[in-house]
Amino acid sequence: MKTVAVLVYEGCWAMNVFLVNDLFRIVSLVENHLGLEQSYQVRNVSIDGGKVVSACGAAIFADSKLTDHDHYDLIVIPAMEGTKLENPPKEYSQITNWLSPRIIGNMPVLSMSTAAYLIARTGHASKVLMATHWAFARKLSQLFTESRFTSHESYLMDENLYTTGSLSGATDALLGLIAQDKGNDFAQLVASHLLLNSPKNLSPILPGTRNHTDEQILNIQQWIEQNYLDVVSIEQLATRFGFSERNLKRRFKGATKLPVIQYLQKVKIDKAKKLLLSTNLSVKEIAYQVGYTNDSFFSKLFRSQTGESPGLWKQSVLATGS
Repeated sequence: MKTVAVLVYEGCWAMNVFLVNDLFRIVSLVENHLGLEQSYQVRNVSIDGGKVVSACGAAIFADSKLTDHDHYDLIVIPAMEGTKLENPPKEYSQITNWLSPRIIGNMPVLSMSTAAYLIARTGHASKVLMATHWAFARKLSQLFTESRFTSHESYLMDENLYTTGSLSGATDALLGLIAQDKGNDFAQLVASHLLLNSPKNLSPILPGTRNHTDEQILNIQQWIEQNYLDVVSIEQLATRFGFSERNLKRRFKGATKLPVIQYLQKVKIDKAKKLLLSTNLSVKEIAYQVGYTNDSFFSKLFRSQTGESPGLWKQSVLATGS
């Protein structure tokens, strides 16, 4: 069983803390329904093991305290209230001292929004492009001139360091990590139970495609994920973002390891998976909703990516989670 540590501290946002706890609770419920063993346990960890006061004033109770010998399979750092950037509590130094050797040791760390401040304070992410809240990207850049920050809405990754620009981005990152552990199909099933948004509007689960620092390509990826029905041609996409078609193809594949068209297809198939699991729409209706007027072509493309027809894939995932 893997252990996920949620670092709770003064001024952190309680909704971030409970998002992580609730998401992994859903994972456990899905596993139990499928007759699978529990894969994760979540521990809220504070400096001294005591309760902390969150940004909204609510108390959060820790399960354990930080120690030098701690080892976790994933460390999640909730976002902090923006006012803490100006006058950080003394305990933030203790947190960064604890984080430093774990970042050096390549322990997986997920920083939620403004928690990028704590990552930057360690001094071990100076060459990493980090996502953070749009309202504080400039402030963080002023505080840490050797670090790079961007207001990317979803999440970015650099080896085992994940950073997010929004609450939904943290969900995307966690689903991506679950997909790496338990497969895409299981992660899709968890996503369909989150009730955060219309399934079609949830971000695609495409682990590894954000493991680069090309901001222009990251922006294009985000645009494709949000506007996949509007992509008419690579030429049109290139013009929209100021590229030549040839340069876009080269840059995009160099960054994501996928051609533009294949990335678009994966986004559409991901959307289709979510609709299959969460609605009773027919394959023809789902094909149309994700941009394919020919349901036979859609089914062929779906099979090429999953090894099964849409109908059989749905039956398999609902029965076994994989």
